[in-house]
Amino acid sequence: MFEFAFSSVREAIHMNGHGVYVWTVFLIVITNITYFFINYKNKINKIKNKLDASS
Repeated sequence: MFEFAFSSVREAIHMNGHGVYVWTVFLIVITNITYFFINYKNKINKIKNKLDASS
């Protein structure tokens, strides 16, 4: 049914020597997405509060 590319978790993390690069990029992307989500959520709340205060 399914054939996995790696036979163990250790092999999947190592990825034939490329794991360091893959996981570093993955962490950078997740960190950036989280940062932007929190940043824009705060900006939206500030704008919302400013609009409520002016009403």
